[in-house]
Amino acid sequence: MNQQQTKALNKKQKNQQPKPARAKTQTKTQAKIQTRVQPGIQTGVQAGVQAGVQAHQNHIQEKSKEAETFCSFIYNPRTGAVLGRTRSSWGRILLFYLVFYSLLSAMFCFTLWMVLLTLDPDSPKYSDLLQNPGLVVRPQVLEISFNRSEPSQYSAYVEQLHRLLHKYNDSIQAANDLCLAGEFTIQNQNQNQNQDQDQDPCAVQRKVCQFRRSSLRSCSGLTDPHFGFKDGRPCVIISMNRVSTCTCTPLKMQYFPPDARLDRMFFPYYGKRIHSQYVQPLVAVKLLPSRRDVGVSHSITCRVEGSGIKNQNFRDRNQGRVSFKVQITQ
Repeated sequence: MNQQQTKALNKKQKNQQPKPARAKTQTKTQAKIQTRVQPGIQTGVQAGVQAGVQAHQNHIQEKSKEAETFCSFIYNPRTGAVLGRTRSSWGRILLFYLVFYSLLSAMFCFTLWMVLLTLDPDSPKYSDLLQNPGLVVRPQVLEISFNRSEPSQYSAYVEQLHRLLHKYNDSIQAANDLCLAGEFTIQNQNQNQNQDQDQDPCAVQRKVCQFRRSSLRSCSGLTDPHFGFKDGRPCVIISMNRVSTCTCTPLKMQYFPPDARLDRMFFPYYGKRIHSQYVQPLVAVKLLPSRRDVGVSHSITCRVEGSGIKNQNFRDRNQGRVSFKVQITQ
């Protein structure tokens, strides 16, 4: 048994002896692999660093070249060029644009002058907005509200009416002509006998018909300087806007002048340049409220009627009419 045991032990030792040799060979191969791999890694890193440095240097060189190119574009000391052009080139292009824009401006001025020759300085040649006259109410407010016991509340209205009627004073209107009532005051260019031969016929002043302030009677501000506001029966003035060469025939409006008409003799109007002293006719309306009307807001609409006057335009409800409110307290 002892011999058998010793043989078994010897076999075991023989089987175990080659194992250390394999381990040694494995370690040797790993070492060889490591020695082979490490130099490759080092050379790759070095190549990457060198490439990065080279790229940075190239970028700096490109920036410097761009700066040099921009500076040479601004001014090139070798050729004397400024902004890429020499003095002769700049002179030719400036001369070209000077002649071009001069001709363009001359053409524009000539065209504008030709257009102005076709226009009338006193009235528009084409108009679709002012063919029909509108109405204006004075005092120029949409709602007249005042206490007749407080003069400070209606003094602004009274002052506005006095300013409006100043040019209608009888002393000023006495210089105007007495026109024929009921007829249009048509004036031709050859009617002025005192016209100079060298004077422009279009610049001759047309005659102006009288409209005396005293014809408004109790609403003239002459007999009652407060225009009825102090008594709670205020006057408002209605006037028709000026429309050049309008030969319309306004009809009755209440209350002053007595027939409440805008007479034909005040038409047509020839424009502010040759008809500078013209004053449009007025109609004064005196309000006569009762005791029940005191403290109540009243809506009033005035409209002018006559041939050639439109006041029923559904697109413009204010055409040929004016609306305002009146409220009187005590």
